[in-house]
Amino acid sequence: MTTRTRFLPGPHNLRRWALKGMLLLPLLLTGCQKAEHLRPPPPVPVTTALVKEGSLALTIPTLGQAMAIHSVSIEPQITGLLETVAVRSGQRVHKGQLLFVIDPAPQLAALRQDEADLQGAKAQLVYDDTQVKAYQPLIAKDYVTAQTYQQAQASAATEAATVAADRAAVQAADLNLSYTRIRAPIAGHVGLLNIKSGNLVSANSTLLCTLTQVRPIEIEFSLPGKDLAALRRAAALPTPTVAIWSNDRRHYLGRGRVIAVDNSVDAASDTLTARAVLPNKDSALWPGAYVQVRFIRRVLPHALMIPHSALQEGVKGPFVYVISKGEAVMQPVTYIGQNHGLDAVRGLTAGQTIIIGAPAHLHPGARVRPISATSPGQALPQGRAAGGRSQ
Repeated sequence: MTTRTRFLPGPHNLRRWALKGMLLLPLLLTGCQKAEHLRPPPPVPVTTALVKEGSLALTIPTLGQAMAIHSVSIEPQITGLLETVAVRSGQRVHKGQLLFVIDPAPQLAALRQDEADLQGAKAQLVYDDTQVKAYQPLIAKDYVTAQTYQQAQASAATEAATVAADRAAVQAADLNLSYTRIRAPIAGHVGLLNIKSGNLVSANSTLLCTLTQVRPIEIEFSLPGKDLAALRRAAALPTPTVAIWSNDRRHYLGRGRVIAVDNSVDAASDTLTARAVLPNKDSALWPGAYVQVRFIRRVLPHALMIPHSALQEGVKGPFVYVISKGEAVMQPVTYIGQNHGLDAVRGLTAGQTIIIGAPAHLHPGARVRPISATSPGQALPQGRAAGGRSQ
């Protein structure tokens, strides 16, 4: 029978082992920390987009104001009693439409008087001409004196002048009679009326109403003087080069064509004023209203487009993050211009995957994990005016 003897450590050995354990514990903790430090960080979640190639218009944003192409103040050309007001405030009227009627009775009476005077003058002229014709063969026979014949000729000539004057008076009276019916000289909208039927109106002094044409309508805007060449090129084109939005940028109002450029640059502000014409078919725009204008400076037919939020500003200039082998790579680019939230750049290739809205902690070489993708064309809804730089 074998007996096993267990040797227990003495007090000195216990203290020695405890001391060794305390010395080894920091080494073990340091090893664990190094192991955790060597573990790679998780990929950064990012939103991506593809570089697209297509046509992009480079625009310049500015503020504009709508102006009526034609505005008329309607005043009577004769004095009289206003008999009829045939329109209402704000009504749209067409050219030639009846607006007001002035009592025609006084003008009609004057016309009848002038017509009667004309008929009397014509009858007297016939008699005088007959006298001249009767005296002419009697002169040779000395039956009448030359003086008598000359007096007959003078009377006929005087009466002929009277006939001409009376005829002109009839025409004037007839014209005055036509002035009693006031018609719209242009198509447009009637302003607020302050006149009522029964009022006495005076020739060339009483304002009956204002008539303003709003279809089409002009837009006046200003651009930096350096854009003179671009404005002159646009004015020579038959195609629209100006896009118009409401002042709050919520409503797209259409596109217009530059029709005129001012002949001088404002020295104080170094700006140049131009005008464009907008069809305004639904009369959505009123004269005097402010609008947001985007002038199309030029069109890039084969532009490389990226969402505006993908472009980053670095110490050495603009750049974008390109995804290559699962990592973010900084790619320098050259900015050309933007429109509708899309930037045109050089330095990329169509089809490359780029990061948009890069997180603040993203750095070159970081592993990334795409969580969603978008197209450059979806960066901003059509018709919205995007902010940012433009060339």
